[in-house]
Amino acid sequence: MSQSRFPVPPILLPIFFVGFWLVITVLIAVLGGWSSLAALYAAPDGFEVDPDHRYRFRSMQLRRPSRPPANYGNSMTVGLTPQGLYLAPFVLLRFQHHPLLISWSAISDCNEGSFLWARWVDLTLQGGGTVIRLYGGIGEAAWGEWRSRTRR
Repeated sequence: MSQSRFPVPPILLPIFFVGFWLVITVLIAVLGGWSSLAALYAAPDGFEVDPDHRYRFRSMQLRRPSRPPANYGNSMTVGLTPQGLYLAPFVLLRFQHHPLLISWSAISDCNEGSFLWARWVDLTLQGGGTVIRLYGGIGEAAWGEWRSRTRR
């Protein structure tokens, strides 16, 4: 009976797992468009959202022309602040995902949509054609906040 050997020492498996996780989060940030948004809309260091206007574990999708959407299912903190829309992923996804603070004036349009039981609001950013899709009640709250801040 031949004994097969595992090609990698078991002690190195956690290192490989962490490395793989970091590579995946970088790919999502770059290909999904988060990196380009962070270059324009990075939240100031130490920025805090009032707990009454912060919603954790929400779903979001980044949509860009000619690219597949980047899904952030139940992993986003969304803040509706006077300064703008605050977005930050869960801490385990935060590598290369700097929190964003998108001013209300940087959002050019909002549209709502639904399919079966899912409801969403698409917030279109000026210039690049990037669309932030927020699902459920937080999308409707963001739309209302955008309307009140931009008088539309």
